Amino acid sequence: MKNIVITGGGSGVGFAIARDLSINNQVILVGRNEHKLQLAQTSLGNNVKYVAGDLSINSERQKVVEFILKNTERIDVLIHSAGIYPTNSQDNINNNLLAHYYLTIALLKVLRGSRVLIVTGNPQAIALAPICEQQFNALMRATWAITHKMLLVQVLVDQLAAQKTTINSFFPGDVKSNLMAYTKSLTNTSVPVGSLLALNEKFENVTGAFFDEIGNKVPQNTDKYNKNNAKRVLSPYIRELGYSSLHRLQ
Repeated sequence: MKNIVITGGGSGVGFAIARDLSINNQVILVGRNEHKLQLAQTSLGNNVKYVAGDLSINSERQKVVEFILKNTERIDVLIHSAGIYPTNSQDNINNNLLAHYYLTIALLKVLRGSRVLIVTGNPQAIALAPICEQQFNALMRATWAITHKMLLVQVLVDQLAAQKTTINSFFPGDVKSNLMAYTKSLTNTSVPVGSLLALNEKFENVTGAFFDEIGNKVPQNTDKYNKNNAKRVLSPYIRELGYSSLHRLQ
């Protein structure tokens, strides 16, 4: 039985993944909406606990971390499914990038030989999307989110290696959720790739990869998605990366 934490676990993609994983594992759901989390816990059963908190706010994130550390001495799988469809650039940065990074770092001491997974976007969109810092409209903000999550994976590969912990990203498929008008109209509520990547032994030592909705590894453009570029692009948001101004000019 594994100990699993799923952010955004009260609905949509996170709940769909939790439904599969909670059958034979201990799961902690994280989300903003306590009512949704209560309903999810009732639906999924005794293997599930939850903690409500906004991961984009430092004090709320700390409350979540304290709950997790109080309830488990080890996390086998951490799945970042939480996210928003942002209406401005700062909300995008806080919710779709920094929340993932700082929660992962805060839980390092209980991530030992573990797996970290980040839910991201469609493989075709990721392949075609440029890495751009401009967020003037909804399309730009969506592009920013998926590309910067991919870069975050590259940044965290080395930081998690000391814990013998892997990190990968995956596209969950088109899944019914309240994220946007399009996803509200969908009928699919299943995300089998979540449990596959979380538990299957063949992914035990795979890190820094990106997978499609059936668990196939998707080749990445290494000119865009490499460790040096990731640090360069993300360092203005994540000061701890320590990427110097000299490097940024190169």
